[in-house]
Amino acid sequence: MSDPSTHPLPIGEIVQGPSAFEQFLENNQKLIAVSAVAIALGIGGFMVYRTIQKDHAADAGAALSAAKDIAELEKVKVDFSDTPSAVTAAMGIADKLWSNGQQDEAIATLREIIEKFPGHPASAVAQNALGYRLMAQGKTGDASQAFQAVIDRADARYLAPAATIALGDIAKKAGDLEKAASLYKKVSSDFGDSPFANLATDRTKFLHFTAPVEVEAPPVVSEPPPLLTKPDELPGSGASTGNPLLDSLNQPGSTPTPDAPKTEEATPPSTPPSPVTPPQ
Repeated sequence: MSDPSTHPLPIGEIVQGPSAFEQFLENNQKLIAVSAVAIALGIGGFMVYRTIQKDHAADAGAALSAAKDIAELEKVKVDFSDTPSAVTAAMGIADKLWSNGQQDEAIATLREIIEKFPGHPASAVAQNALGYRLMAQGKTGDASQAFQAVIDRADARYLAPAATIALGDIAKKAGDLEKAASLYKKVSSDFGDSPFANLATDRTKFLHFTAPVEVEAPPVVSEPPPLLTKPDELPGSGASTGNPLLDSLNQPGSTPTPDAPKTEEATPPSTPPSPVTPPQ
């Protein structure tokens, strides 16, 4: 009997017939076909959707560019509410409302942008604008909260220097010069590459500056007559002095001269005197 260890071992087994993958394809041919069609439709639908969205956004941009007043901006805001143009239109509405004296309505519009579109780039701008609007109304407490919210936003670093300076201005107005100086210096140190750094430096320089006291302006003195301003123009020169009486004397040849004494001439009597006869 031979030793089994000396017999050659088979390397592999040759399988006759279709592989497992081929069997899977054959058994699921319909499912695969349906899936392929679904994928194709999905891709096609997405491309159509993207095209429609792109055209919709383009229409929104055109409408925004053509809008001139609040009514037209409001229409863009409503008709294209799902596009970035709606937020830009709302910002325009807030600006026009403020210009028209509708301050509370403008502030309400800014708050709406902040609440409804927190992820939109214009939201940070609206937050900063809200702070300035409240500051203009004298509501420094609410304004400080708005500016602090801008500083705390990670996507609003470019607005943080302006917001910090505004907080410094509020502190200065309240008489807290130490806090104001700290805020101004923070801008210079933390945002040295910002255009607002120079503004903060100027604020620091003039922090303790006191404006001069305003006094009442002196009364306006009427212009003196030419005779006083030009003493060389004496009467007789012909120049006008602005005074009719003096002008009448200021003409050549009009200077009065003293009258010569008058002598009375003897006149003969109208009738001769009666002859005197001697007494008899």
